[in-house]
Amino acid sequence: MKSILAVFFLAISFSWYSQATIRDYSLNDLITANPDSVLSIDLSREKLTNIPTIVYQFTKIKSLNLTKNKIEFISDSLKVFRELEYLNLSKNKLYAIPFVIFQMSALRELLLAENRIEVIPNEVEQLTHLEVLDLYDNAVNFISPHLKELPNLKLLDIQGVMYSHEFHKQLVNDFKHCTLFLDPPCSCMD
Repeated sequence: MKSILAVFFLAISFSWYSQATIRDYSLNDLITANPDSVLSIDLSREKLTNIPTIVYQFTKIKSLNLTKNKIEFISDSLKVFRELEYLNLSKNKLYAIPFVIFQMSALRELLLAENRIEVIPNEVEQLTHLEVLDLYDNAVNFISPHLKELPNLKLLDIQGVMYSHEFHKQLVNDFKHCTLFLDPPCSCMD
């Protein structure tokens, strides 16, 4: 049931972005596109190991989809996207949440599912507009206490990790104010 709700919530969020944009621009489309007219870039499934330089010319984008690539590192250049609200870095090879992301104050949805992230650092407190944080199937073993204080957080997905009964109970208590997707506790972690 929770998975259905998560998919529903993400589908509604994505449809909002789809309605707000004229179209998603692919890597080939960017070559001839006017930087002032591009609001959404989709570079999913491009086998990228980094973000192509041309992308940084489109500073007005609100949505950037980089899912299903081979990205291990994100440079500080990402901070040029001051209006970015939706960032999908799911299914890459990230070992940590890139610190430049914490400088992106307009960010509302951050999707980092199926990476290798272990820590949600204290800098997460800077994402005051964040509504959705998807860390499904990451090995998250540290969650900053500041995460629970984000005023607009509506959905947190940290499924795919086994936690002890005590930590599980703490998470459920800390995130009563939002929809929390979390696997059942495991006695093997007690």
